[in-house]
Amino acid sequence: MSIVFLEESPTPIYARISKALGIQLVKQGHEVMMVKPSGFSVDSYRAFLQSRRGDSVYVSTAESNILQQKGEGLAPYFFEDFPGKLIFIHQDALLGGLSFENGLAKLHAWRRVASRSAHLCIEPDSVAALKGAGISRASLVPHASEFVPADCLPVGQCRHGASFVGHALPWGFQPVLAHSGLSMLVEGLMLQRACMLDTALHAPVTEWVERCARAFGDPGDTVAARIAHVHWIRHQFNLRSMAFRGRLLEEAQLPDLTVYGGDPAYLHRVERRATLGAGIRHEPAVHDEVAVQAIYRGTACSINITSLQFDHAVVNRVHDVFMSGGLCLTDARPGLSELTREHAEISWRDPAELREKVRYFSDPRHEASRQRLIRAVQADVMQRSGYPILAAEIEGALAQI
Repeated sequence: MSIVFLEESPTPIYARISKALGIQLVKQGHEVMMVKPSGFSVDSYRAFLQSRRGDSVYVSTAESNILQQKGEGLAPYFFEDFPGKLIFIHQDALLGGLSFENGLAKLHAWRRVASRSAHLCIEPDSVAALKGAGISRASLVPHASEFVPADCLPVGQCRHGASFVGHALPWGFQPVLAHSGLSMLVEGLMLQRACMLDTALHAPVTEWVERCARAFGDPGDTVAARIAHVHWIRHQFNLRSMAFRGRLLEEAQLPDLTVYGGDPAYLHRVERRATLGAGIRHEPAVHDEVAVQAIYRGTACSINITSLQFDHAVVNRVHDVFMSGGLCLTDARPGLSELTREHAEISWRDPAELREKVRYFSDPRHEASRQRLIRAVQADVMQRSGYPILAAEIEGALAQI
């Protein structure tokens, strides 16, 4: 049996994913080794990778993993130094946070290791982009939660009528784009999505990039460059996700809403506490898993607003809320019907529909409907997603390499 390497992460959500996946792979008979990046220098980490056996496997669970970084200048990406098989799990934006140049460089690097690697994505557009760039082993997987299903509380025992756990800012807190045409594209599509939450962004962004490419004559092989450009623009949308959430939460005009987290300035040691209006209460961010589960279970209606890098995917907050015994009302995603048969009941397409569903499910007279819904979605989440499915997809991908 080959050794599977996974990376520890300082980011809580990625640390959870890596640990849960490692436990599942051990259950399925694999020998798993956890890599602690802080224990290496650049040279010792590269030497560690180069000394591995060719039948070993390295699973990257986040784009922020050290494996997916590179040395100074023209040095290769670290994953290029690993002689074994590579599995890249993309549970975030495909090229999120990268400049156009760095995104293009990473696409080319993924091409160079395509013969011994596979990519598992939660977003169909990521699969299409990888295949379009000549990386054939790319497939779709569901998100997962490591929480076990908990009983739900009656509405009358819930601390909150509605809550949002995450980062959100007032609408005015958005970066400025210097390119006027791109700025108009981004602003226009964001307004469309704010009015209809299942509005797709990828297709119009791709069309805009194609028009730009034709205008410049498009010399040579520019497929990878176009893909990198599209995903760089998608990241510009994602930078506006917190302001987008703030706008929707304010427009919903909920009578009893508490936000845990809100302004992310504390993460950057900035003395600022921007707050939302519309009577929204604010509490400090909560990172402890048990405490977060208690918030989800102790809220009549937990709200999810998907980051703007996703058109299709259902993020793991939805899974986490239901598995904690809470009810999650999420913005409408095409992938929601793949997760649960109750997708219409738990989704909303505009702030008015969110307000109406919060009113309905926080009413004790509808307690039976709420509890039935929570139990039904829990059953679907356990059947249609989870780490056993993700581990099986990894094994299937490895068999094809």
